[in-house]
Formats: sequence, C-alpha cells, structure tokens
Amino acid sequence: MKIEFFLGKTLMDLLKEKSIDSIHVKDLIGELGICKGTFYKYYQDKYDLVVHVFEEKFYRKVSASTWEDFVTGCLSQFRRSPEIIYNAFLSNDINSIANYHRTRIKKIYLENRAERGLPAEGQEIEYAVNIFTWLVNETMMVWLKGGCVEDEKDVLAMIKCLMPHILYED
Repeated sequence: MKIEFFLGKTLMDLLKEKSIDSIHVKDLIGELGICKGTFYKYYQDKYDLVVHVFEEKFYRKVSASTWEDFVTGCLSQFRRSPEIIYNAFLSNDINSIANYHRTRIKKIYLENRAERGLPAEGQEIEYAVNIFTWLVNETMMVWLKGGCVEDEKDVLAMIKCLMPHILYED
C-alpha cells in the first residue's frame, strides 16, 4: 500500500465536494484510518499534499517552454476536472496551489523576458508581473466556474488582454 497514492486520491475525492480550506487533515486521515503522524511523515500540511498531487496529475504533463504554453497546457489539463481544480484554487493561503501556480507562471514569464533581452527585474516589473499572474488565476477560475466553454487559445487571448501595459513587448 502506497500511502501517498491513497492520500492523493482521498484529497481529489474531497475536492469534488468542497474547497481546500474546508478540508482538514483529520478529514484525510479519517477516510484512510491512519494517524496524523503518518500524514506528517509525508507532507508538511494539506497544501503540500495538493502541490504534490498537482505536480503528479497535471503539471508534469504540461510543456513549460513559454508562459503561454504553460498556461494553455494547464487549461487543457484542468479542463478534465474543473470542480476539483476550482476547489483546490479557492484559497489565499501562502502555501496554496493558487499561489504555487502564480509563482510558476511568474518564473517562466520572467525567464522568457530575460531570454529576449527584456527587463526582468525591478520594482515596476515585479509589481506588474504579480498583478498579471493574479489576473491569470482569476481568469482561469472564472473559466472553470463557467464550465470551461471557451477553448484554451481563446482563454489565453483574454488573459493577454489583461496584461499590464509595462509588460507589453514591442
């Protein structure tokens, strides 16, 4: 028995019905009949478990050469489980998958800028990228909540329309 698999499956089952902030470690361990110590042997907290599950089930299947590829790849993967993804992203906790997702986009975006010789540092760029990645997540959440009607390229086009002016490339 691989405990990580069963914890991940239990988490995904619970996320079908409620948000990550409504799920407690006691819910996860109660479903499996294990003790807290066993959970904490593998994960720091429920958010750490979510990140591990998302890495395995979604992110490893996504190309990350550009931020656009990453976003459209995530949308394509997330389309398969919209209620689970939506509920997983419903958190403002610093360790949440929503924050992890923003951080991944930010890293790829800034690497892409630097590769093209564009400014990738500075307070204004940092602020604009933080706003932009927040808008990416918010747009994704609206798309998930709306039933994933639009195709991934259309959602990406909407996201690009939200890009702060300072980030536009000439």
